[in-house]
Amino acid sequence: MDAEMHNMKTRKVWSLVPAPPKEVKVVGCRWVYNLKKNNEGKAVRYKARLVAQGFSQRKGENYDVTFPPVINFSLIRLFFAIFVNLLQWLHWQVDVNCAYLYAKLDETVYMRQPPGYKSKKYPDYVCKLDPALYGLKQSGRQWFTEISSVLEKLGFTKLKWANGVFLKNKVILLLYVDDIVILGKTNKEIQMTVKLLANNFDLKIIGKTRTLLGIQFIEENNKVYLSQEHYITEVYNRYKKFLPPISSLPISKGSVYSKLQCPTTDEETKEMERYPYRSVIGCLAFIASRTRPDINYAINLFSQFQSNPGVVHWSGLMKLLGYLQATRNYKLDIGNIAEISLTAYLDADFASCTDDRISVGGHVVFCGNAPVSWRTAKQKSMTLSSVEAEFLSICETSKELMWLKNVLEECQSTNVLLGDISCKLLSDNMAAIQFSKSSIENNLTKHTDVKFHFVRNLLNLKV
Repeated sequence: MDAEMHNMKTRKVWSLVPAPPKEVKVVGCRWVYNLKKNNEGKAVRYKARLVAQGFSQRKGENYDVTFPPVINFSLIRLFFAIFVNLLQWLHWQVDVNCAYLYAKLDETVYMRQPPGYKSKKYPDYVCKLDPALYGLKQSGRQWFTEISSVLEKLGFTKLKWANGVFLKNKVILLLYVDDIVILGKTNKEIQMTVKLLANNFDLKIIGKTRTLLGIQFIEENNKVYLSQEHYITEVYNRYKKFLPPISSLPISKGSVYSKLQCPTTDEETKEMERYPYRSVIGCLAFIASRTRPDINYAINLFSQFQSNPGVVHWSGLMKLLGYLQATRNYKLDIGNIAEISLTAYLDADFASCTDDRISVGGHVVFCGNAPVSWRTAKQKSMTLSSVEAEFLSICETSKELMWLKNVLEECQSTNVLLGDISCKLLSDNMAAIQFSKSSIENNLTKHTDVKFHFVRNLLNLKV
């Protein structure tokens, strides 16, 4: 805590001023304690951080726009598959120390003095913040604005099709808040980039990417694989008191889950309150979105009952956790790539939800043979046939394919040559395929008109 306060004073984070009028909001602050771990999951450092209580801010008074652009993790998988595994570029990771403190605030924000560190001379004064302290609603966005400005002055180009991606010659920067991954063709280019960044920010130089956002980057035979074995073990140990059974499948064959299995009495609802259903969902959803597409359908299914889960849903969720524990050593192979081509496989489960009969669609996109993007979700529109359900999946998958292709083509426009990028979209419903290619129109398909023209246009352009 003393070290954090010393850092605050050194960086001149605030100035003590008389308290403003009562109608002006003064936000609170608190200490947050964290345990830093290495890539093996072992504790290496205890850290205390002072954070503002941004939840008490008032929109229009002390904050406005809050969205912080960060890189989509699908692009991290895509860039590692292509540039690291296929083209054999080098990768390096750095972290900006106290990143938010580099960003200036556009609004006037007052904060109470930190607990345990009140000024003896001015105990009734408040802190007028200058940089964007952690915890404020706009801090993430202000930091991204600051680092974007610095990188552009250094000659980097920000991609229009992707948040958090900057390019310069044969160097690519991937930004996720204060974590920066540098991809470079040569070690010289990487070191020059590190030096440029160090001239503008206080950096923690980590070296080769080993752990990023809770994901392990494992290098074997000149290929990088992704794993969350440590995190899965941590989650399992956190909830093992609920005795999750070891399972060989994410969902047991023939299992049916519906709202009819939700609690219907106050006693049943109160009984379920002792189970951390939403917390487990959050942990497993994070795993599914990063390295485990094999549980994506299951986590989407169990997420539908978060507002009122029943015993049956909890039991199924525990089996899913047991499956993850049994397969915790599985790694995502993003190294099986021989060419830069995008191939998407899709499917739709027509009227599968017994509660509302809305269909479920899903897809997985490969670059070469490396899975880089996947999604499972209930469709937004009600469909009247398996053809319509499949066609809606075709439409959603087409958008994902086009986005990934646009990102790669924009990279090529900045002197990162990748050659021709082919796209394939594969469906197993022949009627939906014919519907996409031809001008079929009847009462069953008129309401899909806009999506139909979108897909037809892509086919006509041969993108």
